[in-house]
Amino acid sequence: MLVWRQSETVSQRVPLPPEFVQAPFSRRNALRAGLTDSRLRSRDLVRPFHGVRIHRDLANDVLWRCRSYRERMGAGFVFSHWTAASLLGVPLPDYVDRSTVHVSARHPSRKPSGVGVTGHQIAADIWRSTELILRDDDTGSLDVFPIVSPALLWTQLATTLDLDDLVAAGDAIVTSRGPDVLAVGPMVTLDELAATIAAHTGRRGVRALQRALSLVRVGSLSRPESLLRLMLVRAGIPEPRLNLTVCDRSGAAIAMADLCWPDYRVLIEYEGDGHRTSRAKFRSDITRIEKYADGDWFGMRASADDVFVDPNPFAGRIARRLAAQGWRSRRTELRHIAAARS
Repeated sequence: MLVWRQSETVSQRVPLPPEFVQAPFSRRNALRAGLTDSRLRSRDLVRPFHGVRIHRDLANDVLWRCRSYRERMGAGFVFSHWTAASLLGVPLPDYVDRSTVHVSARHPSRKPSGVGVTGHQIAADIWRSTELILRDDDTGSLDVFPIVSPALLWTQLATTLDLDDLVAAGDAIVTSRGPDVLAVGPMVTLDELAATIAAHTGRRGVRALQRALSLVRVGSLSRPESLLRLMLVRAGIPEPRLNLTVCDRSGAAIAMADLCWPDYRVLIEYEGDGHRTSRAKFRSDITRIEKYADGDWFGMRASADDVFVDPNPFAGRIARRLAAQGWRSRRTELRHIAAARS
């Protein structure tokens, strides 16, 4: 009898209006649409924030969590820290705590609070905000999110990320324009990062930011590429060029290499998991390495193990190949380097 009554309850559940199935909604709007509090307590709905409901299938996505909070977001509040980084597509490691949405207010406004929210208050003299405009893949409509400026965001990440990941995040924002459909050029320039750091003089994390800025480079297209570059340089290998289009001996372009040393005609391609899941990607990777060889380049392939497990054997192979191509190091041995955190 108990099983029958549960089944009956599910079968008689009041259907949600279509606009509530595909988007977060406020309790107030739901009641206006004729839904009851009993219906809003059903298991197919989740309450990520006070007064907001969202379909369970959407609840774990960062974009949808931000859309949910936007239903109750106070005037002047902006998404910040890792939440803004995720919206912008800035690469973040697994060790970042993603359990709450980070929202900031400009001093003297009180920082936001509540279940599922980590609130921050930003001093008025360093406050910078903007609007991130995304295109909805389903409807084609534009979606607007208030966020801290990319430069200010990077300074906020200094309190969470270790040095190499802070550099990788910096590489991303000075190289990519991000997902903003109206953006032109990179999210921020190196000069803008430097100016933002200067405004942070005397504040927490400024030394880490200064050190990280000296290592940020334009050109890296992924977190592993950034981490691999930092590791190799730390080991004592010359700094590589990033995502340079390499050419054969006649000057004809071959492809864009992830990391390369043009003086020695040595390059690295970082192979993510895409080649395992895509037959076309796997074949194109093989063809590209063969084209490098035809163009008198020595191509080497790095994997996640060479970054996150033990980078030292790979660094040794790179050093030997560069030496064979004419590189002369003042050191007799490479420095030992630690693996990156995942």
